[in-house]
Amino acid sequence: MILIYLLKVSACTLIFFAAYQLLLAKLTFFNLNRAYLLMMLVLSFGIPAVTIENRHEVTVATKEIPSKIAYSNDGFVEQDFVDKGSSANHNLNLDELLIYSYCAILAALIFRMLFMMARIQMQLRKYAIDRCGAIILVDAKSSIKNCSFFNQIIVDSTLQYEEKNLVIKHESVHVEQLHAVDKLLVNFVTAVLWFNPIIYFWRNAIDHNHEFLADRETSKVVDKKIYAFLLLDLAMPFQNLAINSFSKLPLKNRIMMLYKEPNTKLQKLAYLAIIPVLMVCCMAFINRKEIIVEKTLAGNQASADASTRPNVYTMNYLNSNIKVNPNAKPAFREIEPVLVVDAGHGGKDGSVAALDGQKEKDLNLRAVKILKEEAAKRGIKVILTRNADQFISLRDRLPKQEAMAFISIHHNATLANAAVPFGGIEIYVSKQNSNIKTAEDLGAGILSKLKQLNGLEVRDSLKNANLLLLRESKVPAVLIELGNISNGKTLEYINQEKNIRRISNLILDGFVAFSKRGC
Repeated sequence: MILIYLLKVSACTLIFFAAYQLLLAKLTFFNLNRAYLLMMLVLSFGIPAVTIENRHEVTVATKEIPSKIAYSNDGFVEQDFVDKGSSANHNLNLDELLIYSYCAILAALIFRMLFMMARIQMQLRKYAIDRCGAIILVDAKSSIKNCSFFNQIIVDSTLQYEEKNLVIKHESVHVEQLHAVDKLLVNFVTAVLWFNPIIYFWRNAIDHNHEFLADRETSKVVDKKIYAFLLLDLAMPFQNLAINSFSKLPLKNRIMMLYKEPNTKLQKLAYLAIIPVLMVCCMAFINRKEIIVEKTLAGNQASADASTRPNVYTMNYLNSNIKVNPNAKPAFREIEPVLVVDAGHGGKDGSVAALDGQKEKDLNLRAVKILKEEAAKRGIKVILTRNADQFISLRDRLPKQEAMAFISIHHNATLANAAVPFGGIEIYVSKQNSNIKTAEDLGAGILSKLKQLNGLEVRDSLKNANLLLLRESKVPAVLIELGNISNGKTLEYINQEKNIRRISNLILDGFVAFSKRGC
């Protein structure tokens, strides 16, 4: 999430700096330009951090979540899949690698900035000849001279008296206007956004504005021609990002601005162009969250609505993309809460087969795609761990983004020649998870909604299973067995798409009720 935020910040800096270069950079309102560059830099970080909430009603049944959590002790067929061909160690994924790399470079750049500031102090202690208040005279051998560092003005002791006065006048402007604070801020931001090329141009623009301001004030007490020649005489190729240098290169723009006629007050209207630029950034990068507000219905009306919903989708769930009903309500751009849904097994892990030969992995995938469709129509954001027949390790299925809950969808089965103990829906949690209480709330809430189902039995209590997905999830997690595919009656029921849609809506009812509880 932090990387996405920084990319949005970078996009804002690009837009704001482009506006500056096109509209403001050539104006002589240096104080306004300085204010623009600093304010827009702050807003570039502020705008993507803002979130606007929109509330939407979702209708759910009024049946209460049971206050007591009961567990059944029946046997359990589902097992963790162990990939013998892969290492048991958890390897870094790409997101983690990017974050660690970013942080390492950030730390190195901040260390470099602190080192440069410390180096200035060491240079001053080594080459300082005389001090008079904030003015420090240094030896000509010092690489740091004719500049200012916070409230210290550093002057080459070998300069003529008039030259020293001009340097002191120039650097006094930097000190009085606190330009060092600007430099400290922009250098820190440059370290944070080191991957963004625009920030380096931004830093240069702030430096140039500092020099334009100091040059303008200094030229009031001396002939511009004499001052320009002094700039050229004292030109130094050495640059230190922590200081304001009297003869900071390049000098061409400084001398041009020195002789440029001031702009008229009417030209300040150019700054009004900032307003539409600011609006564009706000519309593009402010976050939007859709808050789901529960609206209750009496009795089993919600379940009845789900059961009478027409089957409007015809699709091949395993080999094609989902076709969305054009009359359905569109999913929102960014939605809260987020539900991560896992289709169990996949790829080389086919798990068990149904009586009619279907593999559990395919039935799981069909079910989660239907659930995602139904969620989209209700404005609920669902993220699938897989949307194709592919193998994904158990740890890679665990939610890595902010989510309200995690649901893993499976179908149970019975070993050959064994009696079918239970053919219906079961919900599992793990007592080994530190979030067991909220997981129980989630599971019990979904269970209470599924009990409204007709045509398929639902286990009346939660079951405990020591599975990795349930045990190590950082968000409340449940595993739902949608039925025993070794049972002919159950298989006939879940093979009908309308029934899976009905089950999906009841699961979503339970999830909405859970999210409303603030868990």
